[in-house]
Amino acid sequence: MNVVIATICLFVIAACAPSANNKPSQGLEMLHWVEKPASQGASHQADPKDRTQFDLISSFDQERPNTFESRKATLREGDLVAYWMKEGQARSAIFTGNVNSIGYRLFKYGHLAIVVKDPENKNKLRLFSSQSFKGVNIREDIDTLKDHSWNSYRLDQWNRVDQMRLYEFVELAQARAGNWAGYDFSGMFALWNSNLKPSHAHEIGHDYICSTVVVAALYYSGLELDAVQRNGLFDLVSPKQVVTSKGRIVALPKVKLWDSFSEADV
Repeated sequence: MNVVIATICLFVIAACAPSANNKPSQGLEMLHWVEKPASQGASHQADPKDRTQFDLISSFDQERPNTFESRKATLREGDLVAYWMKEGQARSAIFTGNVNSIGYRLFKYGHLAIVVKDPENKNKLRLFSSQSFKGVNIREDIDTLKDHSWNSYRLDQWNRVDQMRLYEFVELAQARAGNWAGYDFSGMFALWNSNLKPSHAHEIGHDYICSTVVVAALYYSGLELDAVQRNGLFDLVSPKQVVTSKGRIVALPKVKLWDSFSEADV
């Protein structure tokens, strides 16, 4: 435990260290190896027609607010939104007590969400993610993105993902967590992660971080990514690890929400 605490302290000190410029953070060089997807992941075992990747679609800098509407207009359901900060901005946020900003200095991206349809209004888009002290949620719609800098990524075979199962995962993950306890603090410190390969409703975990909830949601919907190393044990699974990951389309069990789940499982 002392080793873990010492390591965390070292990362925090490094995150607060002065930087020579105010460009978008690329993360600490010493941690770049952490953000690499598995070198021999699921995509290497797939038929070429079933291999997938994410393509960069758009980028928004909150210091250029006049471009927001055009950037927002590019977003579609299934797009991944990777949040970033400039080095000086992240450092200032840390000094003012915003501990959630530490990740923006340690890694290229500090937060990740997937765009989904609003369950109550299919014409609106919301952001499905997990946040510390909020847990798994879809509280924010895409208009909140004007207050952040971000890049959006799109799966090249999104039409093959089972969207109904994605909606099922969103509903059930919130039912099982739905508050601050639904955030995976063990996963945040790269100790272990909740089940990242749920095939049935009862296999969905109670807690996730922003990137692992996206990985698990996509797996439940028929997409296995190379993002996870060591089966999630001692694997941080950063946002960059997800958006740079290749993957494969996988067969899904013919089971729908509640067929393998009961209220007692919440």
